[in-house]
Amino acid sequence: MKAVILAAGRSERLNPFTETRAKSMIRVAGLTILETLLGALKDVGVTEVTLVVNHMRQGIEQTFQHGAPFGMSLDYVVQEKLDGIGAALARCEPNMSGEPFLLVYGDVLTTGQPFRPVLEQYAEAGGAVAALTLPKSSGEFGNVYLDNDMRITQLVEKPENPHLSNYVFAGIFLLPGTIFDLLRKTKNDMEATFQSLIASRNLTGTLWDGNWIDIRRPWQILEANRMLMDLWDRAEIHASVRMEGSVHIEGPVRIEADVVLGAGTVLKGPCYIGRGSYIGNNALIRSYTSLGPESVVGFGTELKDCVLFGRSVLGRLSFIGDSVIGEGVHLGTGVTTVNYREDGTEVVVETEEGRISTGMLKVGAFIGDRVVIGARHVLAPGTRIRSNHVEADRITLNSVV
Repeated sequence: MKAVILAAGRSERLNPFTETRAKSMIRVAGLTILETLLGALKDVGVTEVTLVVNHMRQGIEQTFQHGAPFGMSLDYVVQEKLDGIGAALARCEPNMSGEPFLLVYGDVLTTGQPFRPVLEQYAEAGGAVAALTLPKSSGEFGNVYLDNDMRITQLVEKPENPHLSNYVFAGIFLLPGTIFDLLRKTKNDMEATFQSLIASRNLTGTLWDGNWIDIRRPWQILEANRMLMDLWDRAEIHASVRMEGSVHIEGPVRIEADVVLGAGTVLKGPCYIGRGSYIGNNALIRSYTSLGPESVVGFGTELKDCVLFGRSVLGRLSFIGDSVIGEGVHLGTGVTTVNYREDGTEVVVETEEGRISTGMLKVGAFIGDRVVIGARHVLAPGTRIRSNHVEADRITLNSVV
């Protein structure tokens, strides 16, 4: 069986991180979203994948090439105009050979193996299958209704009352080759295509009872990172890791090849340190921290519940908490991300759409790629800094968007 992964969208709500990468290339718990999806597909025997790309597609193509380094066969379809999911899928018809295939939205993450239940439901019932889930809030997603035989009887894309049904599409489908005929009839309207399948009683659902998240805002990267790391139950340390003195490790810590840990380093799992990273003396790496490849952490620096995409330098005696830091960032000595409001209320982030509450009491900073911040800066809770920004003077930063 083949698969199509939709990875063309821009997702401006995830700025500053999607300024410089496709959404599916955001790194969570040590892997990009796309790596996680491809690994799960390969695990169920699906190795022929068509990727629909557009925004920052060069990063995807350079990383994954045509799949040989990952033991897969990858083809690319460019969606030059972002004209919807149906139009994106229609462009893939020549690659599908008229056979059933998996359709995967390239911006969702789950715990465990989400594709196996879909394949099992298809083997039992045939026809089209949709994975369904129970999100924390169904207000942003279409509501799905089921009968006693797990057939989907109704889809309400923008419900006025989002609590009428708890189930929503989880972004994973198994579709027949005839779906392209339906797309032609509906003029590539994906909702109308689903409605047609439902009207003919040809769409069944299978419930995904694991955790699931569609990352739509920068702070949800932290939520996804915690979701995946919560499953880790043992330490995995590559044989090439070098410890330059006494190092304290507790809990499920994952350390990749060629990492150097300075004397006095403390690692508290779950946490992840990517290939080729250097952790300076007396650094404290606390739970739910994920450091991408070739990260450098200075002497005495403390990291807590944060995601670094990699190839960044964090100056000595800094504190980075509840934050997401892009690639190639340089933070000077003594930089602090304040991660809570003094009045104890939820942290609010300034966005292009206005002020939005994160729903979280602890949120630090969101720093885009190649940002440079000088020594002893203090970043207010919810600060966003656009890619390539340089701040040399010592000030307290708020949102720089």
